Parts: sequence; structure tokens; C-alpha cells
Amino acid sequence: MNIQTRPDGPDKTWSVEAGRQVTDLPSFEDILALDEEAPPTILKEAGDAHPGPRPISFDRYFDQRYVDLEVEHIWRKQWQVVCREEDLPKVGDRINYDIVDDSYLVVRSGEHEFKAFYNSCRHRGRKLCEARESGRDIRCAYHGWTYGLDGALDWIPLEQDFPQVDRKHSGLVPIRVATWGGNVFINPDPNAPPLSAALGPLVEHFERYDIGARYTSARMIIEVGCNWKAAQEAFAEGYHVLETHTDGMPMYNSVATRIDCWSQGLGYVARLITPGVVSDSWVADRVSPRETLEMYCKAYNLTPPPADRGLTPADARKYVAQDRARRLHDDTGKDWSTEPTSYFVDQCKYFLFPNHSPFWGEGMPRWQTFKPLGRDPNSCQMEFRTLLPVPASGERPPVPEPIHVKLGESVKERYPILGQAAHLLDQDLDNMCANQRGFKAAAANASFMTLSDTQEAILRRFNELYDQVVGLDED
Repeated sequence: MNIQTRPDGPDKTWSVEAGRQVTDLPSFEDILALDEEAPPTILKEAGDAHPGPRPISFDRYFDQRYVDLEVEHIWRKQWQVVCREEDLPKVGDRINYDIVDDSYLVVRSGEHEFKAFYNSCRHRGRKLCEARESGRDIRCAYHGWTYGLDGALDWIPLEQDFPQVDRKHSGLVPIRVATWGGNVFINPDPNAPPLSAALGPLVEHFERYDIGARYTSARMIIEVGCNWKAAQEAFAEGYHVLETHTDGMPMYNSVATRIDCWSQGLGYVARLITPGVVSDSWVADRVSPRETLEMYCKAYNLTPPPADRGLTPADARKYVAQDRARRLHDDTGKDWSTEPTSYFVDQCKYFLFPNHSPFWGEGMPRWQTFKPLGRDPNSCQMEFRTLLPVPASGERPPVPEPIHVKLGESVKERYPILGQAAHLLDQDLDNMCANQRGFKAAAANASFMTLSDTQEAILRRFNELYDQVVGLDED
């Protein structure tokens, strides 16, 4: 293999000459075998859904008619994450959730209870909540109509002038709300299946790893000049690492990425696992395990390894796992040494249709959601959170205010504390915006996606579900 590099030290950029191929690809299971330990059962569980090829036209990413279909069949009928429970720590805390034309209000109505309503006053329709707020009741800022946290209409100024209004039947209109993993979900459809059906295998897979017992240490909201589906799909495969994240190839083996899709429940869950602290097969003949370890520790601010560590791929992975376990013990007071190496080093991301991704493990302790910005199919909003275990004190730190990254801004410049993660996000953002432009630039007879069998199976699965949900498979 002809691998071209720029020899300027540990930060050199790696690239692969066109025309080359990698054969005899390692699997994720091959990487796990290096750890010489029994992996968790959830990592051994393979998905049973295998989406086949199907035509996926580009127009679903920019044609306005798909916005209408999504409003009707996705945003008004599917379970979607509004916020984390920790965002509303006190009874009376509330938040608005705006999605395309619709708006909903979610409130902590009791110590362990949440309610959700259409975000519209029953008097003259003013929005009741436009930002994070708190209070013992919900009061309209226009004329003062006041509702309890349970949505009941409690007070009408000059009530005698409204003889036609029965307060008992004029409260806020509720919608369904449910929680899982520290997340608050809503579904405007009263006839939709329960949240548990959408979650499928997620409940079992996170049973020992309660993401509800984590707190938001960092939060970022990014505006992107592309469709929400295209933004989400940019994080659904490792195939782009070769060209987009060349400087990450010495630290992650993208070709060994494992993809699983499940039919359990509604069939809404998929998973992507990319092994870390092991060089990509594209550059394996040019980077030693020790180099991999040094670059990884530098990128993620881990303790520099002593000279006798990382001489083998197995020990490089083990060193990172041990260092992260020690740090977590110092932060939480808990023993993390019994967790498998994979828990600390691999990127394990789950996908929940339509637009949420919780991560498993400490290799990338992240949480993501994607949603459109209004009715514009060419723009969207991504929310990224870093979720860390609650510290030893047991006190959950307050949720930080989000860093807002506007369209065209650099994540690395706005949020340099993210380090390598910010650098990777900037690379992804460049692709997303160019992708949206490319959708429209395609020739009419070539305006469709060509997806790989395995590397892009999650994209196949998402679009399979999308067609079913919005009714395109009935055309």
C-alpha cells in the first residue's frame, strides 16, 4: 500500500493514494480479542435487521413536500427527545420544544413527574413558554390566564365576562410524555405505541449503564446549512474517516467499524461501534502501537504513557482504559476497574429513530439530537452534550448554558476546550454543507445515493424506516 504522509512530527497528516484498496479487513471482534477479556454481552449481540438496497433520491433532502410529510408523520407521531431531566431540576421548571410549525411545553409537575402540553393559551393562543422558565403556575403573559402545573385552568381575570368558559374543560391540551435514560420524550400522537416499543433493545443494553445517572458537563447547539437527515447521517458511518478525518486514522480503525440494526419493538434502533486506540488498516503499516497511544493520549488529554507502555495494540488499549478508570475513580469514588477495555476506548453510538443518539461507554460519552430549523429543508440544528458520571459528592452539577455555534462558525474557535472533538466536528460540518449543495447539483438521471452493503447499513435502515413511516413505500 502506498501511504503518503507529511513528516512533521506527531501531528502529521495521513492520506491514502487513490486506487489503493485494503483487503482481509479485521472485524470489531478481532479487535476485542486483543483485549484478552470477555466482552459485555451487549457487544456480542448482533442485530437481526439487514436492510437491502433501495433507491434513495436526493430530493428528500431539499424538496418542500418532504417537510410536509415529516410534520404529519414524524414530528406529530413519533417519540422525540425534548431535553434531559436535569434541565428541569425543580418542580415548576419548564421548557419549550419547537419543531417546524409546532410548539410544546414540558414542565416538571412533581418531584418525579413531567407533563407536556400544546404551547398555546386557551384564551387567544399566545405561546406560554418561549425559553427555560420556572414558577408555581403557568401564566400567559398576554392577559394573565393562569394554569396549574397539571395544565388545569386556575384563573381567568374578570371571569364573569366569560360565561361560556367551563374552567374544568378549558385547561391546556396535554400530549404524551415519558422518560428513559434521564431523557424526557414527547409524542403528540395519542394513538402511538408506547415509548418502550420505540426503545427496543436500548433498555436492556443500558440496564447496567444508567445514562440517567450522568450529568451534562458540556453542551453545544450548532446550526448547519443542510437537511437534518443529512446531518444525522454524517455520524452514522465510519466510511468517511479515510478522506475526512485522515488525522484520526492512527487512533481509530474505521474499517473495523461494526454496524447492527434491530427489528425488536418498532425496529427503530441501530448501533455503530468504531474501535479506538488501534490504527486504521489503511495506515497500519506506517504507525506503531506506541505512536497510536501517544497520539490518542495527546488528543484526549490523557496521562502521557511511560516508555514501556503501548508496545502492542493490546497494551495501548489497556493503558487508555486504565488511565480513564483511574480518573473516573478519582472523580466518582467508584471502582471502574471491572469494566471491559472496550467501555473506555471504543466509540459506541446507538441510533433511535427518528433523531436521537445516546452513546455507551467512556470512549465518547456523548448525546446527540438533530432537528430541522423551521420549515427550511436546507438548515437544521444539532445538539451535542458530553455526559459524565455524577461525582463522588452525589451532587449533580448544574447544566451549563449551551455554546451556540452559528451557521459558518468554527466549533474549534468557539469551543476550543473540546480539543480533538471540536476539530473533528469542523471537518464534518464542511462535508454536510457541501453535501446539501451537491444534492441539488446532481444530474437528473443520477440524483440518488449509492450506499455500501455494510459500512452504510444504518443509512439504509434509516431510509427504509423513513419510507415506511411517511408512506413512501406505498407509492
